[in-house]
Amino acid sequence: MSRRLALGLLAVAAVAGLVIAELATSGSGGDARPAPALPSQVLRGPRVDLASLRGEPALINFWASWCTPCKQEAPELERLAESLHGRARVVGVDFNDTTPNATDFIREYHLSYPILRDGSGRVGESYGVAGLPTTFVLDPEGRIVRTLRGPQTATSLRDALGSVPSSD
Repeated sequence: MSRRLALGLLAVAAVAGLVIAELATSGSGGDARPAPALPSQVLRGPRVDLASLRGEPALINFWASWCTPCKQEAPELERLAESLHGRARVVGVDFNDTTPNATDFIREYHLSYPILRDGSGRVGESYGVAGLPTTFVLDPEGRIVRTLRGPQTATSLRDALGSVPSSD
């Protein structure tokens, strides 16, 4: 009897894990929506805005130096950014953080892609950031087509970019 109960609990835990994983990487559940403007303060250049991202898919990744899952994700984002070779763009947005802590984080993880600063958190709020890290997948027209919550791997990020519809 206890073995059957243990197997049942294990099955429930496995299903719950799959549900959580799906929720963590799911889209917004609705149609694509225009991405809000990006912050203007640059922590690591070049300066980017939505207009400069048009024509190719992009990932907008919100993170903070104080976020432990962001530390886990940072090397994966860098690995992905280095492998894209112009097929897509990665933009980081430091969210509700101090500039010194953010620049230390950028240096520690050797981040090479553009990183902007959202010191007040207002831009993140306009995107709908509810936790960190959060990555928004943009289509070539600058519309948010998917939201990835929680730390991602280079593979999951590449897969998300691969699911972006091409421009019309």
